[in-house]
Amino acid sequence: MRGVSRLGSTLLSLVLAGVITLAAYADELLVAAAVLLVQVLVAAAPPLLTSTGEPIASPRLVPAIVAGVVATVLTAEPDLLRGADGTSADVVGATDTGMLAGVLPAVMAAVFVALFAQMLRKDGRVHLVRSVGYAVLIAVVAAFTVGWLGTVQSLGDAAAVAVGAAGLGAGLVVWMLPVDRWICLGLSTLAGAGGGAAVAATVESPMTVYFGVVVGAGAAVFAVLGQVVARTIAPDASQPATRWGFPGAMAVAFAAPVVYLGGQLVTVPLLG
Repeated sequence: MRGVSRLGSTLLSLVLAGVITLAAYADELLVAAAVLLVQVLVAAAPPLLTSTGEPIASPRLVPAIVAGVVATVLTAEPDLLRGADGTSADVVGATDTGMLAGVLPAVMAAVFVALFAQMLRKDGRVHLVRSVGYAVLIAVVAAFTVGWLGTVQSLGDAAAVAVGAAGLGAGLVVWMLPVDRWICLGLSTLAGAGGGAAVAATVESPMTVYFGVVVGAGAAVFAVLGQVVARTIAPDASQPATRWGFPGAMAVAFAAPVVYLGGQLVTVPLLG
């Protein structure tokens, strides 16, 4: 069952990364829609369990969705961050190279929603710290998924998204090999670097093969990390949405900031 679960989550990650890549070559709003889908899957996280296997009440769906929507809207429409005329400098002038400025407001909104949700609990608010911390963690991961959208806005454009998606896909496929996990991680990193380099060498872009190696390897490592974290949170999940849907989305979400950083590396000598 564990092998089937890992296959399902890997296939979902590949599909989500592929959809984001195709959307990047089509329209920025389609990327935003794909990012929202990933955020919803992240928000559908399973509950934490106590040492006795009892679920810990942790209202997390709404805070995570709020974080995702706020981050996505502010990334897609950065002028909303400008403020009143005469009171703000050109705070969004850097959006020509992509941005993640919407993440902080999104996390702040999620924290307030999570605390309000705790006030509505009627179970004595047991495990309060773990409950709030878990809700905020899921919200932060959901918010950082907008890194894919920020990459499309960057100088790397859709090509950088394709490189990151290739590294993510190659790394996760190799991660399925039934070998020692540390050896497998090394092989996944190499596979991600190779996948990213192959795409960087073939797409019409000023990106070099070195760029593909760096970004592809980084995306692979963090995608694997996302799956590992998801399976640590829900080691015995029984529902498909949490058995393979949640790990699949977490891999894409974890890789997003790395791919965004790759979009900023296009101007670095020897890489861009």
